[in-house]
Amino acid sequence: MNSTNVSTNKLNDSQPKSVRTISTINPSTEEVLREYNLITKEEVADLARKSKKAYKEWRKDYKRRTGFLYAFANEFKKERERLAKVATLEMGKTIKEARSEIDKCAWAVEYFADNGGVFLHDEVINTDARKSIVTFEPLGVIASLMPWNFPYWQALRFAAPSLIAGNTIILKPSSVTMQCGLEIEKIFEKIGLPDYVFKTVIASGKEAEYLIDSEDVSAVTFTGSVPVGAKVAQHATSKLKKVVPELGGSDPFVVCEDADIEKASSGAVKGRFINCGQSCIASKRFIVVKNIANQFLEKFIEKTEKLKVGDPLSEETDIGPMVNLAAIENIDEMVKKSIKEGAELATGGQRLGKENGGNNKGFFYKPTILKNVTPRMEVAREETFGPVAPVIVAEDEQQALEIANDTKFGLGASVWTQNLNKAEKYSKLLQAGIVTVNNVVVSDPRVPFGGIKNSGFGRELSKHGMFEFVNIKSIRFYDQLIHQHYVE
Repeated sequence: MNSTNVSTNKLNDSQPKSVRTISTINPSTEEVLREYNLITKEEVADLARKSKKAYKEWRKDYKRRTGFLYAFANEFKKERERLAKVATLEMGKTIKEARSEIDKCAWAVEYFADNGGVFLHDEVINTDARKSIVTFEPLGVIASLMPWNFPYWQALRFAAPSLIAGNTIILKPSSVTMQCGLEIEKIFEKIGLPDYVFKTVIASGKEAEYLIDSEDVSAVTFTGSVPVGAKVAQHATSKLKKVVPELGGSDPFVVCEDADIEKASSGAVKGRFINCGQSCIASKRFIVVKNIANQFLEKFIEKTEKLKVGDPLSEETDIGPMVNLAAIENIDEMVKKSIKEGAELATGGQRLGKENGGNNKGFFYKPTILKNVTPRMEVAREETFGPVAPVIVAEDEQQALEIANDTKFGLGASVWTQNLNKAEKYSKLLQAGIVTVNNVVVSDPRVPFGGIKNSGFGRELSKHGMFEFVNIKSIRFYDQLIHQHYVE
């Protein structure tokens, strides 16, 4: 996920450390929204220490924890419109999508409040002991390093199961979406959550290192780019701390020869252009079997050109701005490079408001489709984090699967076919942590989320995600010593 490679903030390192600040920028207007003071190393240490102290009480009462999560979900829903607007102003997603993100967060929090007790219930195992059980106990303080593209969802999809399990959390939101992170903390404060059970820190990468280093922090979760994720994982494991990195992907969208073209083309628009294409599980490589490629491409282009780009606060807008100048320049350069390499521009391919010397503000890029793309082009090899869809034509379905798997990423994949036997076979052949048939890939609190290869390791969501941040403890009870040969 490229979401931590770019930011809309401005960091002032020239000031004394005690007053270092960072500012956020509205990507629609390029205006500064707010300036924040960064936390100091001493404040990080104090916060981690207090969070660990809070953990000792928080872990004791499961019923109390569920009550707080239900209260949070209710308050979060009440604040839906205001919270959605904060996200739209900070990172540019349309207000419609921001509202949906709020709704999904509330659902996830309620889901883990509903089901956490079932997931955490002791398991009884049949062994030679009088009684053998497996228990699930919290680890302690978890440092959560989150990106900007889904600022509420990615923080809360981790926080909900971890809090229910009895952990306490220190959230470092992206420097792009500081206010979104603070809003989560404010709602926890409003419902009366005990102090230091959930805290948001205003920090840059340097302060994040202090968190990882702290002896009072037990584990780390990170969502972001491969290079940064590798460094975070290396840093955490060097301290012998559990880490779960979710590092994005280059998800294949495989269209078989018997696919419903109408549904597949609609799915392609939805899967590629959600959040202006800035999503780790967005469809990023469209691999279409040759004999239906023209038909699919025609529909895909037609529906893409109907999307309205503009003010993300408008109810009529389908696509808002990209997150910042670096992001839009990167995506534009990738498109130009692909065309030089032989790809053909089917639609889009330009920054809106800047044509012919225009000076309109905002980081808006026209939804783009590239055809005649080959698997070797950068646009098909790297994670394309923006509203650009490369279409690759495969000779047959076997080649389509080979192209789909020929990638260093392995987060999600979708396959489109009306033959469910074929769908089951292909879904098992696709090398990804998540496969969806005849729909786009989405995260869901009921099923595990995560990838393989360079997309990271470990899982979020469902009971499997909850278990990443618990101590899975085996306990066996004997009436007396059993004499036997012992092997470790």
